[in-house]
Amino acid sequence: MCSVTFDADVVAPPKHLDAPFFEEVLETALRTARVKLLSIHIRIGSSTGENYCSQIYRAKVSFKRPDHPEQDIVFIVKSIPHLDSVEFINDLQVYLKEKMTYYEILPRLELMMQCKRRFGPKLYQCIKQPENTLVFEDLGQLDFVMASREEGLNEDHCQLVMERLAEFHATSMALAVLDPHIFDTYTDGMLSPRGLEKDSFLMQFFAGNGKELHRLVSSWPGFERIAGKIGKYMENHRSNLVRSQAPLEKEIKVLNHGDLWVNNMLFKYDAAKRPQDLILIDFQLSVWGSPGIDLNYFFYTSLSLDVLRHRRPHLLRCYHDRLAKTLLDLDLGVPVPSYDQILEEVHRREAYGFFASYGIFPTISQDKTQTADNNLESFKDADFAKQKFRQMFESRRLAETLRYSLPHFERAGVLD
Repeated sequence: MCSVTFDADVVAPPKHLDAPFFEEVLETALRTARVKLLSIHIRIGSSTGENYCSQIYRAKVSFKRPDHPEQDIVFIVKSIPHLDSVEFINDLQVYLKEKMTYYEILPRLELMMQCKRRFGPKLYQCIKQPENTLVFEDLGQLDFVMASREEGLNEDHCQLVMERLAEFHATSMALAVLDPHIFDTYTDGMLSPRGLEKDSFLMQFFAGNGKELHRLVSSWPGFERIAGKIGKYMENHRSNLVRSQAPLEKEIKVLNHGDLWVNNMLFKYDAAKRPQDLILIDFQLSVWGSPGIDLNYFFYTSLSLDVLRHRRPHLLRCYHDRLAKTLLDLDLGVPVPSYDQILEEVHRREAYGFFASYGIFPTISQDKTQTADNNLESFKDADFAKQKFRQMFESRRLAETLRYSLPHFERAGVLD
């Protein structure tokens, strides 16, 4: 009889993560039904406060195959409970999109790259009931790890992200030529009108951050004009957010990851601790639209301030060079955008970067000691939310970055 045990820190063990569930996962992963489960041990798979909408588990499965010694395999389990606070997830079809991305999109993109690239982990199982659950390979077993979200990425990391992102975007452009309707489901991203209804969690969260941004900047000498513009921007907050992602005529379109920040990237390093490879995770907010969406979001959530201040043009050049090379190598007749066209896409989506700088980055720049109680259910409490919004905007890294980025956004016309 196979035993299933949970670590003590798994407060409410999901009942559906049982032996029959993992038996099916194991058969898919090993591509054989000739396997006997011996034991399953499940523990929390991420730091508390690092995942707002889902719970991550790491499941170690011991098993035996005929004529083989006893073996272990580790799976990553992503479970999204059915809670009122995450109803917007259903509105944005995140479970369907993530399932489609892992089962259909990524394998086709990797084939187009002649399997020289892996864009994401393997998905072994997904179920919708009793709660949305996806089971992935554990990329940690292949020596992929997360970088530090608190410090920001250095230039070596950022250049690798630009190269891999360009390949991901380019292959999606080519796949859209081969299969014109394949991305029809990918119309709702993070700033979709459906997700930003007046009383939705996302709208309340971003509004709370916007209010704190205005309060913080209003206290800075020399920023009076910018603070006034931010105040006016927040008077039409929802419409400004929706417009920053809304499709535009004649724009370049790619499959955006949609949530491209440090914790959704896994790096592999050489002996000298230099990043050599990169795999993306969490495609639940992917959206078909301008590459300026991913590029601006990444720039204003994940770069160290020194890289953002001095190396942004270089990174965009790296992105364009790899995008052009990949499209030419694929040889499917997709028009290759010029560097100036990419710059224009980024410029037109500067408002998305502004959103990322106050809607997302404050959470990312928090010290880990302050994020342990971050979850959607906690933010439903008004007093907790008010205290947490204030705490997020006390980060020194956030203040230093905003002092640089806000004048940039003003020059770009975002605040007008």
